Amino acid sequence: MKVLITGADGFVGRNLRQHLSERRDLVVVCVTRADPLQSLADKLDGVSCIIHLAGVNRPQDPAEFETGNHRLTEALVDAVRRKVSADGAQVRLAYASSIQAAFDNPYGASKRAAEKVLLDAQSEGVLAARVFRLPNVFGK
Repeated sequence: MKVLITGADGFVGRNLRQHLSERRDLVVVCVTRADPLQSLADKLDGVSCIIHLAGVNRPQDPAEFETGNHRLTEALVDAVRRKVSADGAQVRLAYASSIQAAFDNPYGASKRAAEKVLLDAQSEGVLAARVFRLPNVFGK
């Protein structure tokens, strides 16, 4: 099985990538901030599962929450939509959201908007999404 990890250089992404690299039955494809959004469609080739960890949680400008969470998720869903229309295979996606999505702050609003994008895409049959609202994530 081929798995794509967004945010593969982040704290959770690095640890997940390391863990999955020990599995012989998986091929892991990584997406990091260094990758242009236009490369998402190419990276999805043959992918059946996405673990969407990428996002912004400590920006210099609060407007980056919208770009790095909501808009990034829209770009990912658009790439998946093109893939599904091309090969007909539905992709499974697990999204690392935040408990902050329940609160009225810029970060929470951006995570909630990203969740809505995924759940709307699921209702359209574009992907099968699971949203996980993680509590505070700290280092080892």
